[in-house]
Amino acid sequence: MAHVILRDGHVAELRKAKNTSQDRIWIRNLLESVSEQSGSLHFFHASNIFSDAAIEEMIGDGGQNALTLMCTDGTRALAIGNYRRLDEDRAEVTFLVSDDMQDRGLGSLLLEHLAEAAYLNGIKQFEASVLTDNERMMNVFRASGFAMTINQESGVIHVRWPLRQNERSRGLQEIRERLATSASLHGFFHPKTVAVIGASRAPERLGHVLFRHILNSDFRGTVYPVNPTASSVAAVKAYPTLKDVPESVDLAVIVVPASQILSVIDDCIETGVKSVMILSSGFSDTDTPGTELENEILRRLRSAGARLIGPNSLGLIQMDPEVRLNASFAPQAPEHGRVAIASHSGALGITILDYATRIGVGVSSFVSLGNRSDVSGNDLLQYWESDPSTDMILLYLETFGNPRKFTRITRRITRNKPILAVKSARTPVSVNVAQSRTVAVAAEDATVEAMFRQTGIIRVETLQELFDVAVLLRSGDGHSGRRVAIVTNTAGGAVMAVDRLLREGLEFVAPVINIGFESLAESYRTVLPQVLRDEAVDAVVVLFTPVGPSDEEAVRVAISAALCEVANDAPKAEGVRHPYEKTVVANFLTTGDYRVRYLEVDAERSIPIYPFPEQAVRALAKVTAYHEYRDRDPGYIPDLQGINTDLARAVVRKRLSGQGSAQITDDETMHRIVEALGADLRLDCPSGIDIAVQVDIRVKFDPQFGPLMRLDMGDVDGSATLQVPDLALPAIRLIPLTDADARGIWREAKSTLTGSVEDGLRRSVLDFILRLSQWVEDAPEVTQALFTLGVTNESLYLLKSFVEANRVDVS
Repeated sequence: MAHVILRDGHVAELRKAKNTSQDRIWIRNLLESVSEQSGSLHFFHASNIFSDAAIEEMIGDGGQNALTLMCTDGTRALAIGNYRRLDEDRAEVTFLVSDDMQDRGLGSLLLEHLAEAAYLNGIKQFEASVLTDNERMMNVFRASGFAMTINQESGVIHVRWPLRQNERSRGLQEIRERLATSASLHGFFHPKTVAVIGASRAPERLGHVLFRHILNSDFRGTVYPVNPTASSVAAVKAYPTLKDVPESVDLAVIVVPASQILSVIDDCIETGVKSVMILSSGFSDTDTPGTELENEILRRLRSAGARLIGPNSLGLIQMDPEVRLNASFAPQAPEHGRVAIASHSGALGITILDYATRIGVGVSSFVSLGNRSDVSGNDLLQYWESDPSTDMILLYLETFGNPRKFTRITRRITRNKPILAVKSARTPVSVNVAQSRTVAVAAEDATVEAMFRQTGIIRVETLQELFDVAVLLRSGDGHSGRRVAIVTNTAGGAVMAVDRLLREGLEFVAPVINIGFESLAESYRTVLPQVLRDEAVDAVVVLFTPVGPSDEEAVRVAISAALCEVANDAPKAEGVRHPYEKTVVANFLTTGDYRVRYLEVDAERSIPIYPFPEQAVRALAKVTAYHEYRDRDPGYIPDLQGINTDLARAVVRKRLSGQGSAQITDDETMHRIVEALGADLRLDCPSGIDIAVQVDIRVKFDPQFGPLMRLDMGDVDGSATLQVPDLALPAIRLIPLTDADARGIWREAKSTLTGSVEDGLRRSVLDFILRLSQWVEDAPEVTQALFTLGVTNESLYLLKSFVEANRVDVS
């Protein structure tokens, strides 16, 4: 069972239909309830009478030969989709959507999930017969993005399409999901009416605190306190129950004990509330009964098409001037800005907000996710992706709910908006702590690191560094490069800065320009433009230790004047960075205030001033790496010539026939797989050939991240053995790989070869990597694989290979 979000933001349940009395009744009611026109278009006749045997045949055997998926709201079937196997490779597909649920994207959702289930069961192609008048159904098929073949005959359109996804079908599916998710969250971020259920008259109670925060934030809508025993709260008229509130409520904020929660949820459902946030604890964050209670809350809300933040959330904030809502336990609303923040930890989230306020980082919106029973970080990312008031996203993460989805979403976003993340639970001890709080499984940190590199997320180590990088990104600087010069009046600070530059992989442009302690402001004013105009310099770190009480302000003015001077320089030649576009970060070694501060240059630009040299350098390194990621070709999943992943998959499925798992090591079978992939490898290595380099390409299925690929390369010393070790090592990528991913994993494998041998090897190995990636993506049965290639000066040989496969569970 899974929740799906429809085009209008409505939430429904999607699951397999079962041969039970309830499901048979729901299917019959749907079949018999549709209009005569719908029945005629769907069944080619107007009769809506169906026998029990026909309905049981429609429900099918769970997917091997027939499958019916149904969308429900907990009380009825809103839509059904069915496929029936025609032969080994083909199945016929049909859909029926309730008349009152048309045009909400149900057909597209059913088609996506049916196609996935059919493909897992070895079906390669869907077919459908559609009356020429059934334009709605044809629109569903066209919008899927699959490559269709269409023939028309005697008023009937015959449609066929392969089930393997392509770039277009993936893209359209992601657009539909993003738009629907954004619509479903609109009520949380743009409510006109808010009800605080559990608002107390006692100032120390959390319900009172939260209600006061909403009032103090100058909320532009209407807020209603709900309290069964109080006539008013904070001088605002209170209502005994949600049902007594005089207008419809967009957002219900619940602060009542867990033992009282179900009756409140029922009131939300009865009054039509679609956005619910639970701040109370005592659910999956405590024990098994709490988990069961949380599941029941979610079941009831989903049956009503509502969405839930929490439980155990510390609230949300929306600083849009048209909303201004602080429905959180943060005592002070932050400044309005363009940074969105999501936190798995409520308490740390409040601390993050407080620090943002103290250093002047404006916030567009903030969400404490709590137990993430429904609304997840992935949902928020898709909302903020389309949010015009958000330019940057900050995340505090402990675990991942759906890492593969997270990867797809963040790959899109980071091309336009930076995402900064603190990922905790990196050690076994901290993982145990995280598990005790969130009952989630932590991922290997090396895999997380690989995912962040692959998606362009800026990973930082601490909350302090999170804001060190954020302030540099929002300062208006242009793209920074790796060649960094240092201007200073203190040698000690310069030594620390150079050490950190080299450790971060930046290039130090020697020498350090030490202006000494005489005429400080004038020296900075004179030297800085010269350094910025040097075409060998991409960025400048300015270090300053004050001598006299008025030095700091004078140096600030001097730096600003220097930048204004170079801003008026004539444009450089094409491809040469203008001096004003070069990044400048500063460190003022003062005492008493260790926050990041700003030096305002003009309306478009400011210079961040860090309290310590290494903070400035680390922030510069992170931003430089991010700009390099954005400047690189994002890559694509190429159409490979001569590849037949269906045949390669069929080889594996044949070995699985009649058994649950198989290990394939025999040369004949492995050669058949490699030949089906169309790889340009010599499959037999003659004896006596000297192998200079060995390349190991490994695939391993991670329970959270799905299939991963790792590349190892090294000189052969005669001691290498065929193993499939743990993948928590460098040169890892998540499958599927783009051509850019393949190039990246090659770089990280650190080939020791050079010249024409390296060029030829790179082309051959990258081609094989992409073919292997496509096959593993198309063959979900493959759980582990190893291909060991041997390299000579002339050729590439397959030395050893291994594949492990398991029958796919499509339950």
